[in-house]
Order: sequence, then structure tokens, then C-alpha cells
Amino acid sequence: MIKVKKYQQRQGLIQKAKAMIRLACLFFLAGCTSLELFAINSLARFDDYRVVAGIAYGDGPLNHLDLYLPQQQKAIRATVIFFYGGCWGGCSTINKAYYRFVAQALTAHGYAVAIADYRRYPEVRYAGIMHDTVQAVTWVKMHIAGYGADPDKLFLMGHSAGAHLGAMLTLNEAYLPPEIYRSIKGFIGLAGPYDFLPFTDAYQHEVFGPEENYPASQPVNFVQGSEPPLLLLYGNDDVTVKPLNIESLSRKVRQAGGCVETHFYDNLDHVALLAALSIPLQTRQPVLPDIVHFLDHYSQQGRQCRA
Repeated sequence: MIKVKKYQQRQGLIQKAKAMIRLACLFFLAGCTSLELFAINSLARFDDYRVVAGIAYGDGPLNHLDLYLPQQQKAIRATVIFFYGGCWGGCSTINKAYYRFVAQALTAHGYAVAIADYRRYPEVRYAGIMHDTVQAVTWVKMHIAGYGADPDKLFLMGHSAGAHLGAMLTLNEAYLPPEIYRSIKGFIGLAGPYDFLPFTDAYQHEVFGPEENYPASQPVNFVQGSEPPLLLLYGNDDVTVKPLNIESLSRKVRQAGGCVETHFYDNLDHVALLAALSIPLQTRQPVLPDIVHFLDHYSQQGRQCRA
């Protein structure tokens, strides 16, 4: 009887939370940020997963990650390492705690998820940011087996500037040691800038400078055709990142004989593409199913391209 009552109380809280989240999402889809992310995360907290928060992967105060694990009775299919955006620090950036909804979306399908904070501009420039991403991936590779996941089944994922960081790790083999790079089974990029020269914002010149280093900041310049499979997602209403980025990178990968899939979604902008992973919006657009299908295939088949 007590269990039934607790269940009913929990369901009542969920229904109230859903109503609040739906209202918040109306503002979120209109372009708001931290307040609506907080609201979206509130509903994600009710799902059934385990989180190990604040794991240090480096020495700095921002060198921490949160690890989300599926409910214990589920076998972990693979691990997704997610990097959030925020203009590499050049615009408003919030922390890993606001992206619980991303972890919920994937743990519900049997995937472990690591979400990492990292140093940003103006504290560091591009080299320092990439150093932190390498450290985060290295920590996951070295320790994820202790949490019941296969260290040879890792996926990189990111949104906006975070997608750029994940793409660089995926395409430029110089960043990760060979034994770690071989463990990367695929990359998922949401609204990522992959071919964005010439720069349009003043801070970008500082982040990626000096000028002779600009080409080394562009993922499109490192395509070889042998990189892990790529899933590139884009909202057609995006006015922050130009579609050229996805078109240019996917074209170059195909020309090199590599694996790449692209999906373009109507009625989604730069932020709403990511918000589509939240519980109230997961069934409104096929963003989450497209990601899960990609993960399911390449976690089972390795880097073998699917038709």
C-alpha cells in the first residue's frame, strides 16, 4: 500500500512538472537560455538513472565531469561523451549541470553519458580548451570499465561550439593517442561549426589566433575518409550556424570515402535542435530517434558504414 501511494505521489509530481516544462519550453524555443534549461532539467531528474557528479579529470576547478549511468538492470551499450557549447566562452556559457536532459535522453536507451565542464575563453585559448577535452575523453577511456561500460565503445557528441570540439577530436587524429582514438566509434554533432572561416566575431580571432593558426581550427581541413562515422544534425531555422558548415563537411567526407549521415529538421533553430532531446519534446521531432539509431548501429557494428 505504501509503495502504491509513493508511486501515485511520484506520478502526480511528474504530471505537474510536465505542465511546467511545457510552458517553459515555449519560452525556450523562442530563444531563452539558462532559466528554461533549468526547467527542462527539472523533469529529467525524475527518470531512472544513476549520476556520479563532480568527477575530477584534471587539476583545474572546471576540469570535472558528471557521469550518468542507465538503471542497473540495463546493460550499458556504449558511452557518449557530450560537450556543450557557448562560443568557446565568447558568449553566454552555462555548466554541465544544465544538460541533465541530454543524459536522460540517452540513458533511457541504455547508454552511459559523460558531460564535462572545460576551461574557456578568456581564461584559455583554443589549445587550452582542446587540452581539457582530451583529458576528459582520456579519463572516460581509462575509468569507464569500473562503471560497467566497455572502454572500447565511446562516442563523442556536442552542440554548437561543443560539436566543433567533438569534431576536432574525431577528425584530427593528432589529439588522441592511437589506443584511445580507436575506441571512438562515432561522432554526433548538433548545429556544429565545422567550416567557419572567415571569422565573423571579434573574440574568434583571439580564441583561434594567431592568424596562421586559423586553418588548424577548422574540422573540415582534417577529413581523410578513415575517421569514425559522423552524424550531423541541423535545424533549418538556425540563424547562428550557417548550413554551409554541415554541407561542406559532409561533402568532403563523402568525397574521401568516409561515413557521414546528415539530417535537417524544419521548424527547429539553433537552440531548439538541442531542446528536442528533452522529455516534453522528444516525440515532436525525430532528433532523438535519429541519434539512437546511429548509436545502436555503430555500438554493435563498430565503424562499418550502414547503408
